[in-house]
Amino acid sequence: MLLSAAPGEDRHGVDGTELFDRHLKEHTANGNIHPGENWYERDYRDGDLILGGFTDLDWHSLRKLFGSRTHIWQEACVYVLGESDNPGSAKMLADIFVRGQDNISCYSAIFLSEQNLDTFPDETKRLIRLRAHDLFKDGKYRQQGEHYRLPLEKIREKLRPV
Repeated sequence: MLLSAAPGEDRHGVDGTELFDRHLKEHTANGNIHPGENWYERDYRDGDLILGGFTDLDWHSLRKLFGSRTHIWQEACVYVLGESDNPGSAKMLADIFVRGQDNISCYSAIFLSEQNLDTFPDETKRLIRLRAHDLFKDGKYRQQGEHYRLPLEKIREKLRPV
């Protein structure tokens, strides 16, 4: 079920963040169960359509809402952001990587490592580089899974000071 309206259409007073939140809750049993196979194949695209209509206020609201949601909801959000071509999604993904708990930062690294990091402002690149270093320090990422090493290395390589 598509909960969004196309960009520019009336959403009956419901903001984009609320629509996106409902979409993720619908596919994660209110943030308690990982989405089914259809989610990863096609249903996440409805979330991407919702993101396409986001305003600056919606992005701000999503940043505020993110930390209060379950880890499963957060993973579903990161997946949609990571699969999206929306410039706001890349910014949000970077923000999650920098400010998220270790487990969600590591997961977001998978998608962030595929982004063109040169498009970010210098301060954002510095924060991403510091966070990647922090996750490597004392093997912190290993607590989340050895498979996070490659995306983190890719991020560090892309942001290596010249």
